[in-house]
Amino acid sequence: MTELKKKTIVKRLNLESNRRILFVSDIHGDVDTFKSGLEMMNFNDNDYLFIIGDIVEKGDPGKNLECFRYVMELAKKPNVFAMSGNCDEVLRFILPDDQRDRFLYQVNIKKHSILNDMAEEMNYPISPNMDVKDYVKKVQEQYSDLYKFMDELIDIVIINDEIVLVHGGLDDINNIPEYAISILKYDNFYAKSKGVDKLTIVGHYPTRNYRNDMSCCNPIFDFKKKIISIDGGNHVCKGGQINFVFLESLNSMKFGYKYIDHYEKITIKNDVIYDEPQNLVNITFGDNEVEIKDRDLDFYYIHHLKSDEYMWVHNSFVYQDPKNGKDYCYDANNQFISVKAGDIVSVIKRGMPYSVIKKSGYIGLIETKYLG
Repeated sequence: MTELKKKTIVKRLNLESNRRILFVSDIHGDVDTFKSGLEMMNFNDNDYLFIIGDIVEKGDPGKNLECFRYVMELAKKPNVFAMSGNCDEVLRFILPDDQRDRFLYQVNIKKHSILNDMAEEMNYPISPNMDVKDYVKKVQEQYSDLYKFMDELIDIVIINDEIVLVHGGLDDINNIPEYAISILKYDNFYAKSKGVDKLTIVGHYPTRNYRNDMSCCNPIFDFKKKIISIDGGNHVCKGGQINFVFLESLNSMKFGYKYIDHYEKITIKNDVIYDEPQNLVNITFGDNEVEIKDRDLDFYYIHHLKSDEYMWVHNSFVYQDPKNGKDYCYDANNQFISVKAGDIVSVIKRGMPYSVIKKSGYIGLIETKYLG
């Protein structure tokens, strides 16, 4: 069995209409931030909680396995529902013989996987020449409970025939695909969709990637399209966060959100006001070729060819393609963040003379001298 052959699991629920509902996705193994987020939201047994996929992968070493087990425990509660994301299908990658190369790439190159955590826990050495079949056999023997839980993760939830939950996206609730992979890994769903029949809440694709002006990781609420996109890009984008979207009740249909991240927090001591550029540019991926024009300590002054704009970016955000020798940039923008005394900001990347910070979900630069 490969991930392409997972049959789509659909769950229809009739929930009490006066209770609060929490929606979260794309935790990516960040169990400590996830736990802190539940505390921030005052999550309790009177709430419903839906975890809309990508529980693991990309997190800190050792944390993916811990996170998966924590969600397994949470899901024993009758008010908690765990759903599948494309990253949660990683265990399927190692079942068939024809996935050997994919597995070796996952554990040796990408790393930060639950597969690496299992190997560490079993004291099993990872290498490009490892005996994959032997490793898989041991994992299947020692982690059968994880396999079972993963295999039973829900792909689509329909709440009171009003709200649809799916990790990636679903164009037509009346035309559910037989196999789950296309709805779990539906890139760019919000931008591609012309709108859906029922309010649909999705994760998978960081909301930061939907904007080419300002860099923002907050959820997108588009009630015209009937789509709420909630992936904050945690452990995927620089400055990513875990978004907790909440519905006060099905009776009210009033939504809100809070976010939490794992970055250092600083309280600003002085007002700092910057002029906004005439054209705001957010560089993510695709159309991200740049020319380096100058350097000041840790920062490059670059020309972004697509937008024809110039901006300062941290040198670690620029990379060269060895195949063509061209320079590219990712997770950067030309926004300086204005702040007031008492504001609390997340420090994403310290440098000189600037640092990358986030305020209220928006990312940009500030002169490092103002961080104290």
